[in-house]
Formats: sequence, structure tokens, C-alpha cells
Amino acid sequence: MYPIHYYYPKGKDLSFAYIAERHIELLARHYAVNPLPLGAFPASANMIRQVAVLHPYFYPLTTLGEVKEAVLRRVRSNVPFLVGVDVADSDAISSWAAELANLTDAFIVNSGWSYDAYVRSGVKSPVYIVPHGLESEWFREPRRPVHPVVRALYDIKQRRRPFTILYFLWHSGWRKGADLAAQLMDCIERAKIDYMLVVKKMDVTDPAFKLLTKYRMFVVEGRLARDWLIDLYDLADLVLLPSRGGSFEMSGLEALGRGVPVLMPNVGPWVEYTPPGLEKYLHVKTARMVEPLPGNQIHSGKGAEWDPEDACLKFVEIYTNYDEVKARAVAGVEWIKKNYSWDAVEEKIKFAFGRILGY
Repeated sequence: MYPIHYYYPKGKDLSFAYIAERHIELLARHYAVNPLPLGAFPASANMIRQVAVLHPYFYPLTTLGEVKEAVLRRVRSNVPFLVGVDVADSDAISSWAAELANLTDAFIVNSGWSYDAYVRSGVKSPVYIVPHGLESEWFREPRRPVHPVVRALYDIKQRRRPFTILYFLWHSGWRKGADLAAQLMDCIERAKIDYMLVVKKMDVTDPAFKLLTKYRMFVVEGRLARDWLIDLYDLADLVLLPSRGGSFEMSGLEALGRGVPVLMPNVGPWVEYTPPGLEKYLHVKTARMVEPLPGNQIHSGKGAEWDPEDACLKFVEIYTNYDEVKARAVAGVEWIKKNYSWDAVEEKIKFAFGRILGY
């Protein structure tokens, strides 16, 4: 049995690093795993017979300069098993990306959406689905928030009882549908609903943020510890997920893991983790398919842009029947836990590597 050398953005504050560390933790329960930084791949792959896992597979080939395409091709012949881990932010990847994916013995993606994009684009290597998961803390009981900003919003909610809408705009305003969120807020204002819009952003402000500044908005900025983030979700009556693209979108899964309804397009990876029975309330009709990442070297396909009129109608239906929708979302938490806890994901990654390695 060759050792698994898992190359990832070790020590970097990236979502890829977070997911890679969860994979390493799960694999280490069954195999010998050595976590290594991406930059160590060229040298160590030339010296050690191993199962090499590159996560992410494409990003360092195009941006970081740590693992160049020529290096990947050169060392490939010395690696008994090469496994790529990556995503599909649109419904197709480029022919260049598919060609490089076919250098691997197997590929791991995070959703059926990503799987379809890879196979449709000509990836012949076996592709396995290992979804992202939720830690056990996501299923804890609600509490009074500790973080001062979140606690202040909690106090406002307790006093005024506004309908609280949570939207994440960390980056990529076009891909995250910031303009579609703004159109929906116009609809909500026309309905004269007492609302509170909470926008979660990082320290860098996306240009699309200005589209939301005219609404009754509160901003929560910076990275939150997991327990604080859970408290933020617990404030929300509804989470907006108008993304035009994405391979998974953790905010949708996290919200549903707390029993919070999520308004989302009816095409995309998020429909996979929608608990049964909620589709008719939460899924917005697609108006058209558009490029979420125009000119991207890897993600060259399209994603769904929701219909603003249907989004407005769906919101009104949710608001009018909120007790029923909320009850269904709360009931769906057990389904989320069964299918998307990290304990559930462990079985999927164990199965994938068992098939890849042949034992």
C-alpha cells in the first residue's frame, strides 16, 4: 500500500484548504496520509512512490505558479496513483481542463452538478462525488449570540421582530447574483414588509455591494468562528442564494442544516441538498443560462440565472406561509444530517478511495 500524500494550500485561509483538511482527517481513519503543501509536489513526487492527491487540481496550474502544467506532466510518470480534487463552477469545463483532468487516475468532485460538468466535457478518468459536510456543531441547540455584532442584531430581532433576510457577498458579485438580490429587495419593499437585510461580507468589499446599500441593511464583516456563524444563521428567517454559478455553495447547506429556508435557483448543485418536500417553496424558475465566470480558463460553461418575477412570487409565498415553510425546513434538518454530516461524507470518501486504490 503506497502512502497517500495529500497536497493542498496548507496554512492558507482558503475554502480549498478547509475542505482538504476535512478530507485528510477522514482518510487518516483508514489510510496512512501525509499532508503536504502544494508547492512540495514537484520535488516529493519525483522522489517517493505514492498516491498523490492534488487539491485543488487546476488553480495552482493557472494562478499560483506552484505546480506548473509542464511539471505535472513530467512527474506524472513517477506517481503510481494521481488523484485530482476540484470543482465545477459552471456546467462545463474547458477542453484544456478536461485534457489535464485525464492525466489523473481518478477525480473527486463535490456534487452531482460538478460530476455532470466533468463527464459532459470529456473527462474519461473515473469521477467520484464526495460532497462537503457539516460538523456536529451545526446541529446544536440555538443560543443567545456571543459575538457583539451578532448579539446586537439578535437584540433588534427580539425587540422589533422584523423578517430577517441573510445574504452572503464575499466576492464575485455577478456570480453570487448581487443584482438579483437587489431586485428581490425591491420586490420586498414594494410589499411594505418590515424586514432586516443582513449582508455577510469579508474584509474586502465587492463592487456589487453598493447595489444593496439603499436597503435597510446591516453588515457583518470578517471571518466568524463557527459557533458565531451558526448564531448568525439562527437570526435569519430566510437566506438568499441567487448565485448564477458555483459547484456547491456552502451557505445553502449551512442554512438548511439550521432549519432556515433558502431561496435558490431550480438549476444548480444546491438542489441536491434541498430536503425533500421543500422544492416547491424554495426553487425559483430559471430565466436563462448565462456565463457565471466569463473568460475563465477552466469553468467555461453556464449557470442558471433565476427569474426575478418568480423569485418575487416565491418570496411572497414563503412570507405568507412562513410557519409551514419553516416547519418543513426544521423537519428537513434530520435529512441534512443523515446525508451531509461529515460522518456521512466519511463513507463516501472511503468508498471512492477504496475503488481508486483497489482495496
